[in-house]
Amino acid sequence: MRYVSGVLVPVLLQCLFVFIIIEMNTGNGSWVGLGALLIGMFAIPATAVINFLYIKSNKDRSAISLIAKCFLIAIVAPAIILLLLLVG
Repeated sequence: MRYVSGVLVPVLLQCLFVFIIIEMNTGNGSWVGLGALLIGMFAIPATAVINFLYIKSNKDRSAISLIAKCFLIAIVAPAIILLLLLVG
């Protein structure tokens, strides 16, 4: 259950966020959608691997603290995309 809620849920939320940003910026001449796609291509799998390794290496910690840390790690890519959206 730790792996599902610590790896799969953040990845699905990141995919949803990237998809929404791409769809919002389609056809308006902005390059933000392409930037979100490129960031998502590398950041989403990297986040999944990092979260998986973090959960695997900290089996003695409680599930809530592990999942909270995984969601904090998963917020980095959407924050970068939001910054790109604000600048672009």
